[in-house]
Amino acid sequence: MHLMTPDELALWHDVPTAVVSDEQRHQGVLSMVQPLFPGRPFVAPAFTIEVRTEEGVPPREALTHVWRRACIVIDARSTPDAAVWGGNLIRIARERGVSAVVVDGNVRDVADLRDSGLAVCSCGVTPRGPAWSGRFGVPIHCGGVEIHPGDLIIGDEDGLSTHASSPSAAMGSSTRNCVRRGSLTTSISPL
Repeated sequence: MHLMTPDELALWHDVPTAVVSDEQRHQGVLSMVQPLFPGRPFVAPAFTIEVRTEEGVPPREALTHVWRRACIVIDARSTPDAAVWGGNLIRIARERGVSAVVVDGNVRDVADLRDSGLAVCSCGVTPRGPAWSGRFGVPIHCGGVEIHPGDLIIGDEDGLSTHASSPSAAMGSSTRNCVRRGSLTTSISPL
């Protein structure tokens, strides 16, 4: 797994998800998972969690392994009617220096999530919460896209996109040119 350096991540900070989507021919765009709060763009490597209904690691234990500036990405398709993320877990994530949380499933405790200042993206909100466990650091699916630990997750008000874990040299040429020019909108396809 390649984790980008802060300097490598900085190259991506001003790149909109629309540019990443266009550059990758719309591959890697997460569907049905949307930002809950406007104005919280992020770029971070994925720390993956797969929610399981059978035995596994409790969520609080998984969070002891998360690294600073990570985007926690959760495959919660096994619990479609319950929230797998809320106020207690967001406090731990914030203390650990996490950048964002992306859930292919539901969240709850919206006031706590908003107050955390972190970017939070999910398929929905429900007050119902499960007792769950899972596996972390494994390939998962989120928003219909396979995500590996360390893959770059890019989020803004338009949605979410992923870029395979690799050195920043893998950034597409048109994206690199836009970043160099400081003119990102030139790459976005007209609507």
